[in-house]
Formats: sequence, structure tokens, C-alpha cells
Amino acid sequence: MKLSEIVPKDFLKITDNNDFNLYEHQEKAVNELNKNNNVIVAVPTASGKTLIAYIAIYKTFLNHKKSMYIVPLRSLAMEKYNELLNLKSLGIKVTISIGDYDVPPSFVKNYDVIVSTSERADSMLHRDPDILNEFGLFIIDEIHMISDASRGPRLETVISSLLYLNPDIVLLGLSATVSNVKELAEWMNAKAIISNFRAVPLENGIVYKHQLIMNDKKINLGVEDELKLIKESIDLDGQALVFRNSRRSTEKYTEILMNSFNLNLDVKSLDIPLDAFNDKMINMISHGVMYHHAGLSNEQRSVIEKLFKNGDIKVITATPTLAAGVNLPARTVVIRDITRYSDGYSKPISNIEIQQMLGRAGRPKYDKRGYGYIYASSQSMFNVAKSYLNGEIEPVISKMDSNSLIRFNILALISSGIARNINNIEEFYKKTLLAIQKDVSDLELTFESALYFLEDNKFIEENNNNYDATRFGKLTSDLYIDPVTSLILKKALEYDFSEELYLYFISKTPDMLPFNFREKDYDYIEEFLDRFNINDFSDESMRAAKTAIVLNEWINEVPVNTIAENFDIGPGDIQSKASSADWISYSLYRLSSMFDKLMEHKLLEFNERIKEGVKEDIIKLIEIPQIGRVRARRLYDNGYTSLEKIANASKNDISNIFGFSSKLANDVIENARRITKRYYKGDSLDSYKN
Repeated sequence: MKLSEIVPKDFLKITDNNDFNLYEHQEKAVNELNKNNNVIVAVPTASGKTLIAYIAIYKTFLNHKKSMYIVPLRSLAMEKYNELLNLKSLGIKVTISIGDYDVPPSFVKNYDVIVSTSERADSMLHRDPDILNEFGLFIIDEIHMISDASRGPRLETVISSLLYLNPDIVLLGLSATVSNVKELAEWMNAKAIISNFRAVPLENGIVYKHQLIMNDKKINLGVEDELKLIKESIDLDGQALVFRNSRRSTEKYTEILMNSFNLNLDVKSLDIPLDAFNDKMINMISHGVMYHHAGLSNEQRSVIEKLFKNGDIKVITATPTLAAGVNLPARTVVIRDITRYSDGYSKPISNIEIQQMLGRAGRPKYDKRGYGYIYASSQSMFNVAKSYLNGEIEPVISKMDSNSLIRFNILALISSGIARNINNIEEFYKKTLLAIQKDVSDLELTFESALYFLEDNKFIEENNNNYDATRFGKLTSDLYIDPVTSLILKKALEYDFSEELYLYFISKTPDMLPFNFREKDYDYIEEFLDRFNINDFSDESMRAAKTAIVLNEWINEVPVNTIAENFDIGPGDIQSKASSADWISYSLYRLSSMFDKLMEHKLLEFNERIKEGVKEDIIKLIEIPQIGRVRARRLYDNGYTSLEKIANASKNDISNIFGFSSKLANDVIENARRITKRYYKGDSLDSYKN
């Protein structure tokens, strides 16, 4: 079936008027969606799942309904948002909503497609379930992520809410191949479309004892092992991804690659910020190789991804998160480690992760074939590798039965009015995947315990066997934080304000994943705890103290690279913790409106400092677009200590400051003038936050 047979002609604009035959699984999925059936499409990576979503979105748009496109990670949301902007030529308005949990969901009325993370989608339903009346379609990308212990439960909650509140909304689940797709389809009342088709065929093999074992054939590689395969790919104008199981391993392996390749890339000719990288990194890039992991800063990762997509970097060594987080295909994929250190043990990586990594092999439009290789270091690992290639992929298993998540969800159900009593709660949970896989009646005691906790801590109150959220409970639910986080922040407000102490409380909340500590950290952590008379030397408290100390450096403008070196952490780790602390500190500010109104302004400033990593004196300056912590400090140190002084400056004066071009100087002055005019009209800093 040709594309033009199932969509209006104007849809062909987004395919450059290329009218082509749909793959069989695409045709089946579209036919089912046309019948308003829910659909799960389980096919390998790069096999045209996005086109199915585009067609569904367009048809929903023609029916005057909205679509939401849910992805598991912020990085994927940004990528998907940029892809979906192609729909603008059809008159479709696209926006992205990630992390901004306090923005009222009513904003969706201005758009046709909303790209969101599962957490943001869940928070919108917490605040206003009635927004579902605006929607005709929910697309759930990477639906197999339900198995992920950290993100899966929120995704399952969203889907369960849709099934419970508005079963007329069409659901389109997009997944890698998993063993229990039909069980997922049963849960979602969906048609399962399953295929092993790949647009770019994939050949897999195992590297073991200096040989490549592929299709029962053995090819001698010599002592170079997988390096020989990578070289062959590069020599034929291909690219390669190598997956290692730790950050340190990715960096060490990239050094090996650097000694094996020298593409003599002129780094200075590339349009990239060289000051974002140290000399060692620049040297790696000049050799056409680089590593990629969560310890890198956002800017560093973005540049590396851009250079790889442009073909300047030929080989990236990455941790497995890259396979799930960014669409970076390569002709050749090498999985160098098939174990991961977890809970004190070295364990084999799940097959679904392995297939996710192998699925990156083969660049659509560039490669006729992709090559995926698994390295085995021993006979036992060789057997594991064979099981990956020949065995069944793990099923998707619900993780919604944890006590903390049930407590969180029950507050949301009561706060949003979805549930009023334990019977309503049980009815909701019967719509979950958990109910397909377990008997939810076994959770009755857990439900009762959660209700007792919420009532005892004044999040909810009982009236005639029905529950209502208190103001405290409603605010906690709207802020999308764990009730325990809310209690810890409320406790913090009982103490006199101290930046370091409040950072400690923030770091101790369950919504914050703190830094781990090492033996060499003991002295300064114990000094911190002693200074604030904290007689808690548990691991939890020690981790919170270290995180507070790092964040205190951040808000006092210590350079990110200096913090990273001093504490042996990555710049990306600092940014990640600051991002988490940003929302928790904002929640602290909002809670102060209930428990200590005199602290509101101080805590709003504190939140701004955490968000931007600045001292108090330049908070106003970072309101100017394109001005971050470094440029704001340079302006301040050159005498531009207020928005008014910047607004009245000349372009030449600002452009004389290091790092300010003439264009940037002009933009900064114009934006400062615009902001000062808003202030003169009476707008407050608080109004900009919301």
C-alpha cells in the first residue's frame, strides 16, 4: 500500500513528496488505528515506527483533537520535538513540556501536539484530569521502559490513568521487541503488531579468542580483536559505537582508539566551543574518537553528538545509556562489556538492553547493512553472548508495587478527585499492568498503610469514609514530589535560614539522588555534620552532606571544572544534581507560603541561585537571555551591576568585555531594556517564575 492511499496529499509535504510503499507492519498499524483501535507496534529500531506516529497525529489533528507524544527521557523529548516540528508545514502546532511540573496543564489548549516525558504527563493528570477531554491520541514511545524501576512506574501510571479515565482516547505504544507484547496488548485493550523487520538488515557476531564467530563461521581477527572490525568500518567510510559498562572504561578505551586512529581532524576549523573541552578531549576529537557518558556536561555531550552526526567523529565509546537516550546510529556496534556492577555483584546486562545497543547498528539512508558484535572474554561470557543472540528477550514487568510509589499515587488519586476511598483506589489499580501480572487484592494492607500515613501527616483528611486532600496534600501533589520530601522540606522551615543546612535538607529528600561518598571524603563530611550539630552519620546522611557541600560550591560560582576535579565527579553530575535541587528548592519556596510566608522572597532567590549557580548579587542579571553565570559575573565585574546600567550601556562598551561579540552586546542591551520596562509596570520576580 502506498502512503498516498491512506493520507491526504498535503501530508506528503513532510516526506518531500516522496510517495512510497509502506512496510507491512506500518500498513497493519495504520489500518487498526483507522478503526480507533489501540495499537502496540513491537519492531526493531529504525524500522519506521515514527511514520506510524506521524500519520496517527495528522489524522487526529484532522478530527480536531490533540495528541501527546510521551518519551522516557528529556534528551529523547528534545530530539522528538525537533523531529515533530516537520509537522508545522501542515499547520500543526507542536510544543514540548518537560520538568515544568508547576505550569498549569491548560497550556495544551494552544497546541496540537505536546511532546512530554512520562513524569510530566503524569503530573498534568495529577493537576487536572479534565485535560484528557482535549486529546484523541497518546503515543507512548519505548513502552518497554515500564520495566525500568526508576521511570517505569510513572509511565504505567499514565497509561493506567488513560484506561481508567478516558478509554475513548486511542493509545499507540511503540516498543522494541519483548517477549510479552501480547500481555501488554491485553492490558491496553490493544492490537499487537509484531515484526522482526529491519529497514537496514543486521548481522550479529561474537568476538572470542581472536576470532569473529558469525553464522557458524569463524574469521581470524588476530590480536587486534574488535579493533580490526572497527578499522574496517572506518576505512569504508562507516562509523562505530563501542559500549563499555562504566565511565572509566569508556575513557580508557577511547585512549586505546586514539592510539589506533589518527584522522588528523582540524578541530579549530569546527564550529564548536573549544573552551568546553580540556586538552585531552580535544586531542581525542582530533583523532576522530571520543567518549560519551553522563559525567560530561550537557554542552559537551551535545557537541560530541553533533560531531558524530556530521561524520567528524568516527567512533564513540559510550555507556549503555546512550543506546536508550539518543538516536545515534552507526554502521558498526561493538558491545565490549556484557556485565554491569550492581548491588555488590557483577551481573549480565539484560537482553533487552543488549538488543537496544545492537539496534543502533546500521545507518538508514547510508548503510546497506549494519554489524553488531559482542565481545566475550571467557567461555562463560561466550555462552552468555550466544544466549543474547539466540535467546528470548525478557518480558516487561510492572514495578508499581513499591510502598513509596503507592503512597505517592494514592495522594495523587485523592488530590485530583479520581479516587475518594479505598474502593476507588482498588478500581484504579485494576487498570494497571500490575493487575494483569499480580493479584492487586494482595495490596489492600499496603493501600491502608499509605492512607494512614497520609492522614497522620495531614496530607488528607477523612469525612464519612471518603478522603479529601488538605491544602498541604494538594500542594504536594501539584508539585509532583514525594510526600516524604514534603515533610523533610517542612522540617527545614523550622530552622533559621542557612544555605548549607537547607541544601542538606534538600539533598536528603527521596526525590534527590545524592552523590556517593568515599573514604577520602570522610573528613570534610564529618566537619560539615559537626558544624550543624547533625548527629546522624548514616550513609544517607553522609551522602546528603557531600551533595550539599558540592551544591554550595555551585551556588557560590566555583567553576564547574574546579568542582569536578576537587570532588572527583563529572561536570554532568553537577548539572544533574543542580537540576534536581532546582525543583526541590522551588517546592521549598512554594511550601513556605503555607508555613513561613516571611521566608518566601528569600527562598525564591535561593531557588534562582541553585538553578543558575550564582551568588545573590547577579541574580537579576541572569534574567537576560543568553546570560548565564559566567557572562553575568563578567558584566558585574565590569561595573554593570544592574539591569538598568546594562540597558543604558553602549554596544561598544559591552562588546569590549571578554566573550561578548557586537551582536551579543546588542541583544543583551535590548533584552535588558525590555525586562526593565516590565519591572516598571509592576511585574515581580515571582511572576516570571510561573
